[in-house]
Amino acid sequence: MNDLLKRLTSGLPQWWQHELRRLKCRREIQRGTFRSYEPEYLILDSLISAGDWVIDVGANVGHYTKRFSDLVGPQGRVIAVEPVAETFSLVSANALLFQHGNVTLLNVAASDHSGIAGMQVPRLETGLSNYYQARLSGGSTDRHVLTVRLDALALPHPIGLLKIDAEGHDPAVLRGAEALLARDHPTLIVETDSSEVVQHLRGLGYTNEKLPGSPNTLFRWLPHGVRGAGV
Repeated sequence: MNDLLKRLTSGLPQWWQHELRRLKCRREIQRGTFRSYEPEYLILDSLISAGDWVIDVGANVGHYTKRFSDLVGPQGRVIAVEPVAETFSLVSANALLFQHGNVTLLNVAASDHSGIAGMQVPRLETGLSNYYQARLSGGSTDRHVLTVRLDALALPHPIGLLKIDAEGHDPAVLRGAEALLARDHPTLIVETDSSEVVQHLRGLGYTNEKLPGSPNTLFRWLPHGVRGAGV
């Protein structure tokens, strides 16, 4: 039945599909069921505190963004980065329903340079657009987004946590945040299995761990005096 409804929905005009997604998110926020089921989501309260600043790269509709907002509170700040226009409009609408007005929304793609890049949004078997797996692409596409380096934001406050869900673009996101990593040593949640990313971050003094059932890798920075062989 669920697939049938999705196939029927895929035949609706795009603005109807968008409005249905917005209403679904609104209902979940109001009911307290707007959330992610990734293991890292469940331990965020042990990774950040009230007053922290957090960056959410690939915010999508804002599941992590909302939890970050709740945890850092009115004195904290969440920078939510989402390049896809349709999804950006949803996370923007959702943020208006959050308890705290502490979310800054950026309709750009984090990368290692400033410029314009193609963006591809694949389709599900039901015919619906799969915005969760939208990704930057060098191929032919009629959708383009602005790319920026996180370092170019020159943020005035230390970043406590950086979450990256960039569908394989994470090496470029990290290259564009070298100064931020060196300055703040934030905890990192990265959707990656890349040995390149792991080795790069270990070289910067991070340990890495994989929580059971997670698509992400959790990286924590260790000061020089307490570094061992790593995880």
